[in-house]
Amino acid sequence: MSSSKSMISGLTWMIIMMMMMQECRSCTESERQGLLELKAYFLSLSSDIHPDIARGWRTTSRRSCCSWRRVKCDLNNKRVTGLSLGDLYPSCYSDTLPILNLTFLYPFDELQSLNLSMSSLGGWFDQTQGYKSHERFRHLEILDLSYNFFNRSVFLLLNEVVSLKTLFLGGNYIESDFHVKELINLKNLELLDLKLNNISGHLPGKELTKLKKLKALDLRLCKLQQLQELQISQNRFVGEIPLCFSRFSKLRVLDLSSNHLSGKLPPFISNFKSMEYLSLHDNNFEGLFSLDLISELTELKVFKLSSKYSMLQVVETNASSTGLKSQLRSLTLSNCNLSNIPGFLRFQKELRVLDLSSNTLSGAFPTWLLKNNTKLQVLLLQNNSFNILTFPRLHKLQFLDLSANNFNHQLPKNIGLMLPRLRHLNLSNNEFHGNMPSSVDTMEYLEFMDLSYNNFSGKLPRDLFTGCYSLKWLKLSHNSFTGPIIPRSSEETSLMTLIMDNNMFTGKLTENLRNLRLVTVIDLSNNFLTGTIPRWLGGFFLDILRISNNRSHGVIPPSLFNIPYLWLLDLSGNFLSGTLPLRSDSDYGYILDLHDNNLTGSVPDTLWKGLILLDMRNNRLSGNIPRFMSTPSIDVVLLRGNNLTGKIPVELCGLITLRMLDLSHNMLSESIPSCLSNLSGDGGNDPDWYPADMFSNFMDVYTEVYYESLLVSERFGLDYLVDFKVQVEFAVKQRYDSYMRGTLNQMFGLDLSSNELNGEIPEELGDLKRVRSLNLSRNSLSGSIPGSLVVFNVSYNNLSGVIPQGKQFNTFGENSYLGNVLLCGSPTNKSCGTTMSSGEKGEEEEDDKSGLIDVVVLWWSLGSTYVTVLIGFMVFMFFDSPWRRAWFCLVDALIDRIKYLLGDI
Repeated sequence: MSSSKSMISGLTWMIIMMMMMQECRSCTESERQGLLELKAYFLSLSSDIHPDIARGWRTTSRRSCCSWRRVKCDLNNKRVTGLSLGDLYPSCYSDTLPILNLTFLYPFDELQSLNLSMSSLGGWFDQTQGYKSHERFRHLEILDLSYNFFNRSVFLLLNEVVSLKTLFLGGNYIESDFHVKELINLKNLELLDLKLNNISGHLPGKELTKLKKLKALDLRLCKLQQLQELQISQNRFVGEIPLCFSRFSKLRVLDLSSNHLSGKLPPFISNFKSMEYLSLHDNNFEGLFSLDLISELTELKVFKLSSKYSMLQVVETNASSTGLKSQLRSLTLSNCNLSNIPGFLRFQKELRVLDLSSNTLSGAFPTWLLKNNTKLQVLLLQNNSFNILTFPRLHKLQFLDLSANNFNHQLPKNIGLMLPRLRHLNLSNNEFHGNMPSSVDTMEYLEFMDLSYNNFSGKLPRDLFTGCYSLKWLKLSHNSFTGPIIPRSSEETSLMTLIMDNNMFTGKLTENLRNLRLVTVIDLSNNFLTGTIPRWLGGFFLDILRISNNRSHGVIPPSLFNIPYLWLLDLSGNFLSGTLPLRSDSDYGYILDLHDNNLTGSVPDTLWKGLILLDMRNNRLSGNIPRFMSTPSIDVVLLRGNNLTGKIPVELCGLITLRMLDLSHNMLSESIPSCLSNLSGDGGNDPDWYPADMFSNFMDVYTEVYYESLLVSERFGLDYLVDFKVQVEFAVKQRYDSYMRGTLNQMFGLDLSSNELNGEIPEELGDLKRVRSLNLSRNSLSGSIPGSLVVFNVSYNNLSGVIPQGKQFNTFGENSYLGNVLLCGSPTNKSCGTTMSSGEKGEEEEDDKSGLIDVVVLWWSLGSTYVTVLIGFMVFMFFDSPWRRAWFCLVDALIDRIKYLLGDI
């Protein structure tokens, strides 16, 4: 019995000891509560935060907070030493930038590493200690604030955190000149990253000399002989490379790319004996640069050089020898006016990336590059003049871009077999012809293929979508391909973007397309597709659907109007009929283009919810325009060339962001609502209402890392972008002009011409200060003209009174007022007096006389013509000729035919 009690007692003490040991392994209670308060703060910004915190940091969790994700603790004292709080949100989560309260970090007084990157932070503050809270962070060594919205005020605190060794501030809004004194106390700093901040000015020669331990800098620096890495890429630095850079004898990484540096490249580049990574591309360098300057850099692995304005001439004066004494992994010589491929490349065996794009290279494709470099993954030769394409043998190449060259033959039949590892293929803007080789359907790693703007013809390979099962992006536009869009039924594919416009594809949108469940962009416009638009397309998560200018018929499936994320729906130029479907509520907008169809009926009220652009021009719609709901997101409404009747709905006035309204060439009646003066009102003042990436679809493809250092992790990658440029036609000065990005942002217009509108022109329309074109011609409007506008037309109405003068009205010609007999004043040359002056009477009499003269001239012209024809016929009849005999034979035959017909009757 006693032994049992001893065993139970022992087990109890063991459990207690284990619990105590577990407690020792846990972070402190204050740190646990601090983490939960941080979670609550992030949730207050958005409920859609990363599950590492949303589900991992829980008050009910029995696990130690040291085991929570994104939290790092010391192995001995179990205090929190690292917090990784970057990239918590899937997208921009707020219209306002949050400001971080630093008191949330007070519990973590042993913190050594803090990551707040990509958090959309606009700044920080300390409501307790102001900017003296640096005492709370006396152990902080690594701080990552990159890709936020911090400005120069961030330095008020940073300059006091003297323990910092690594500081990432890239991708913020520091801008303008950077003053070194703002970081002068950080004497322990070894790595400083300030790239992508739009920092401007000249590269300095005498700054940061007190930062003795600095080894890597992403900004500016001189007189630090121990410096190993210097990166100032993607800023706005100007001027020449400072001469003091020649002192950096230990420099391993120098990245000056994507700035506005100019002048000639200095010859001291040849003195960088330790240089491994040298990037000078995307600047304004000019003059002559000899590749001999880098021939003695034995450690060089990456070399990049290009000029924005083609002012740089790269030459190789030692082409007969091996040239470089190093084995490069990446070489970029784009836009360098190269006429020959550098000879030293024949002796390079370690190349992964070679970019010789945008030069003047010509002749046959350099097959020897692939033979010599079996490790080559990326070959970019676009924008040159190569004209013959052959492949030597099996190769592991992943990226090949030969676009915008002069290839004018058939594509090699073995392309798929010779390049089985290819992931990116761009052959666009050449003159390739013939069929797409069937070997393409064996390229199972292919993710991107662009064959647009060539002369390809024939049907697509039968197994294109099944064999290329990794294909995400396919662009075949502007060729002469025929046959069905999808040759055969396939299982689920990876395809996201399908662009096949301007070809000769035929057939229907069959079930074969239905298996492309991941596709978000479809453009099949300008083909010969027939049949109805399938209903199941409404089940896709489409961003863009364009099937314009085909031969589709039938009604529009209602499901298309309820796709939640659809930005562009273009079914124009078909034979669609029936009424417009209803549309359910949605927070996303349409670009809706249905012009040139056979649609009938009225426009349903719900169609207007959330629209950005509505284009239904040149249809056969009938009935009244429905009542519009107040939808501030509608910016352009184009309904011209229909049979719309009824009045202009007052609800249109709720569209306060409306920029262009075109209701011309309809049968609208009654008066013009005065509230249309809201056009281009307060809601239309945003110059970026149509941003550059509004209708875009991205896809990223990268290689593995082939060079790495403290600041650089080099790998090749491409960002694919589908950008559908919206084009709007609007009439200005009696012609239709096209407005696209840039000009579209500047255009404001109202066109109500060629209707049956009556009543007076609302005086409020004179307040349209931003409107550049107002066309009210060919209606039955009456009354006087209000003052305003840039382009103006009220011709063929019943307007009366004096034409306003001054400002814009002095620029309008007589054509703006035609057909209004009661208008007077300049520029009609009609006096506004009650009686005509003697001069006006004289002009009227002169007009009457000229009219009589015109009639007399007409009769004399007709008489002379008759006499001339008669004389000619008589001469023809009096002289014997083969023509005369043929004429009489024809007359005799005609008489016999008439007699025969009369005899039958």
